[in-house]
Amino acid sequence: MAKVKHIDALSQLKMNFSAVGVRSPLKDFELAYWLNVQYGMRLVCRPQPEDEWENDVIWEYNVFDGSDPFGEALCMVANLSSGAQTQAKEAWSLFDSVPEKHLLPSVKHWDYLLMVENADFAFDLEAVLKRNERITTAQYFEAHTQLTQRETHLLYEIRNL
Repeated sequence: MAKVKHIDALSQLKMNFSAVGVRSPLKDFELAYWLNVQYGMRLVCRPQPEDEWENDVIWEYNVFDGSDPFGEALCMVANLSSGAQTQAKEAWSLFDSVPEKHLLPSVKHWDYLLMVENADFAFDLEAVLKRNERITTAQYFEAHTQLTQRETHLLYEIRNL
């Protein structure tokens, strides 16, 4: 009888993309617009938010696709959920706040992540964003070094949809 070998289909894929973590008081659409105007990124919001399932809750995250000035694809994702759908019937209260969850708990100090193919552009973008008054801070990092394997796979899937 032949042995069955477990194959990790994603292990062969390039997942060492560059990322820039951004902290800003701007809403996601405001930041996308501003990045489009200032840096020509051509970010456009996806028609439907990306979903992540956890138990009986569906968490929604806004994603913006675009390209850098060199034509390379990039993607901006909000790290904090934009909404949640629950399966359970609950009464709504005026005093309830919208539940929130971080897409990437290991880097929850970032409001947004820009996933970039071109590491040089990402590194330069970090320096430019840090000098801007609308951005609290920004940091360049390689996703596979600071994120868990699950988070790296999740970003890879979001980026390639």
